[in-house]
Amino acid sequence: MAWGALAIACVGSRLATTVTYIEDPDSLRFALSVANEYDIAALQPHFPGYPVFWAAVELFYLPTGSFSAGFSLVGGLAMAGIIWAMLRFREVDLWSVEGTAIAATAFFCPLLWIMANRYMPDLLGTAGALAALTLLVRALRTEDAPLNERAALLGIVLTGLLAGLRLSYLPLVLVPAVWVLACSQRPGRLFAAGTASVAVWLVPMLLDTGFWTLIDVAWGQTTGHFTEFGGTVQTESDLSRRFAGFVQGLWADGLGAWWTGRHPLTILVGLGAGTLSVAGGWRLWRRGTLWRRTTWILGTCALLYALWIFFFQNVVHKSRHVLPLVPLLLLVIAEGGATVWHRGARWGRGALLGVSLAYAAVTLVLVAQHMEPTAIAQAKSYIQMQTQKHSVVRVASVPLVNNYLRAQEVEAQYLSIEDSSDVNRLRQATTGRTLVVGTYASLLNRPPDRTHRFYHNPHVNRMWSEVTVYVYRADRGEK
Repeated sequence: MAWGALAIACVGSRLATTVTYIEDPDSLRFALSVANEYDIAALQPHFPGYPVFWAAVELFYLPTGSFSAGFSLVGGLAMAGIIWAMLRFREVDLWSVEGTAIAATAFFCPLLWIMANRYMPDLLGTAGALAALTLLVRALRTEDAPLNERAALLGIVLTGLLAGLRLSYLPLVLVPAVWVLACSQRPGRLFAAGTASVAVWLVPMLLDTGFWTLIDVAWGQTTGHFTEFGGTVQTESDLSRRFAGFVQGLWADGLGAWWTGRHPLTILVGLGAGTLSVAGGWRLWRRGTLWRRTTWILGTCALLYALWIFFFQNVVHKSRHVLPLVPLLLLVIAEGGATVWHRGARWGRGALLGVSLAYAAVTLVLVAQHMEPTAIAQAKSYIQMQTQKHSVVRVASVPLVNNYLRAQEVEAQYLSIEDSSDVNRLRQATTGRTLVVGTYASLLNRPPDRTHRFYHNPHVNRMWSEVTVYVYRADRGEK
């Protein structure tokens, strides 16, 4: 009964905050793969294809006819799965003080809620990674007892599925997966189960895409990620900036705590999160939890994943990469909340309720802002309006922006600012109007006739939180 109510709350709340616009190019690729055609070669979605996530969303899209609702339904179920994994890891009941604290902190976590509505696989991937991690750690939980083969089997199967759900989350479960295989009395059985769970999604993907096509796409996207467009340490080499982005992702975006330029209410959230983290860590220390084998395994997994994303993911511009670490941090915060509640002091419980209300308020504001178009989506609406008013409209920007607009059927002539011949055509245009998207005001060697700037809260989506559109009229007398 309790779990049914929680699942309904998770799905219903996320469905009520469904996003009905395309907020960035990453979301566009997944939307096209569900509503149009699954085609990895056309980057719908980009490699590694995320076939398990695509199948889950497609399962809800087909009966509802709404891909946006399909993403939210999957996000709501993923949210329930994350809470389940957190409770099972701590081995507490949902209706206990500890269980209620865990469920509440996860339910109202701003990053978890926002990602439940995004057209992205990250939240379902987090649920899968945490479930696999919980089962694998449970298999290794007692040092003196033999391996829990049933938990090990389920954990390995989920690890295989995770590779087709969110491949970049594998470092989080790599250590316990290898450990389980090494400790099992039936490693062949576990290896076969893991291979079968990979084959479930890999074989259909190979048949759909083609072996050599998939190899070509995989090579191009993988090398591009690490050397060109992935935001890794090779392309964003400033370690201090990477560290600031990592901390901001966990602290500000993940917990809704204070950061430069944020509302004063986030200061209260930050003070509460910091205080409860200390209280939770102290309680775990006093109970000896920090010295248990499972805690060291979990810490190793978190450290390995943190190093992986710090050096090889775009932590500067995309906070979603820290997502699997957020529930682990929430476990400590929830432990602190339960500690304060158990002490029974009226002032302590009052302060806890105050912080909880501030935490929920910050999240609900961010979720409401997320339902409003992002800066690039606002710019898209403006450009679309211009194409309806004028017969000749040129759009000049980077290829990523041009593809974003073209895929949404914004009828215009698209020119790349990275192509010198396109730039020459722009400067020689004598009719119509030119719209330059991005900070390229000097592109046409004259000031723009009009400038439009579009914004959204960067703590909702850090990508392109400000987009500028410069308007140039070929005929200066045109209105």
